[in-house]
Amino acid sequence: MTSTDNFITGVEDIPIETPIQASAFGPSCCSCYSRLCCCSCSYTVPTLKDLWTRDKRLLRSILVIVVLLNIPIGQYILYPFMIFSTWIHESFHGLAAISVGGGIEWLNIYSDGSGLASTYTNGSSFQRGWVASAGYQSTAVVGGIMLTFRRSNFACRVGTCGLGFAIILSVILFIRNIFGLIMMAFMGSILVLAGWCLPQFWVGELYALLAATTCLNAVTSIRVLFSPAGMVNGVVTAGSDAVAMQEVSKVWMPSWAWATIWMILALYMTTIGICFTMETKENNAQAQEQFRVEEMTELT
Repeated sequence: MTSTDNFITGVEDIPIETPIQASAFGPSCCSCYSRLCCCSCSYTVPTLKDLWTRDKRLLRSILVIVVLLNIPIGQYILYPFMIFSTWIHESFHGLAAISVGGGIEWLNIYSDGSGLASTYTNGSSFQRGWVASAGYQSTAVVGGIMLTFRRSNFACRVGTCGLGFAIILSVILFIRNIFGLIMMAFMGSILVLAGWCLPQFWVGELYALLAATTCLNAVTSIRVLFSPAGMVNGVVTAGSDAVAMQEVSKVWMPSWAWATIWMILALYMTTIGICFTMETKENNAQAQEQFRVEEMTELT
């Protein structure tokens, strides 16, 4: 019988601010901006004109976030997106434990935007470190991947429904506190219904807003790890994922260094999500036609 090591990980401290805006842009798959070509997933630095023409969906999300951050009611509107990012953070602590032969005991999501994940492994330093580092890293990676699919109508609809079903599944299997059960069940149901029933325009807007806030929350929430203490569900705690990594690494690497590495990864994934995009042939054909019309207009 293999002994197990039970521990709580994934302390998601309260973000001091709601996730802030992303700046935007990336090329499409199988097209180049100002000239038509047959490249696949090419990269190019966008001009301001390209930015406005091809990525209005992301620009609108940025505008919405900026406006909401500066009006009194804005924090309440962005609140569900903060909770969504916390859910991703805690869920990936659990998935990391499962990936190394451990498991999840429970996931808790709290009303202040913090969360806890109780997981178990066989107790090796590698496995503990893998689980402790998974929260912030995975939030950054998931946000970046979501951003790359923001221009595909099909991906936006499938992604929105898929996220809703994943949330509902986590509610059934792992979430155990009252707020988490009610809030996440409601959020999962809304995402499934929105992805299934809303017109394509609104599904795309919702998906882009989810992607932008998730990716940027991976940046803004990490700064709390540079403080010696945080707060979870109204209780001050000295532990954090960065502190756990310091303990696992036998103090050869301090907690602030781990927090810095995770912040760099979050910034990198945000950049990747902005600069590389995937889209369906239908979306790509529409974009090419739009460029033809604009180029003809400029010529005349």
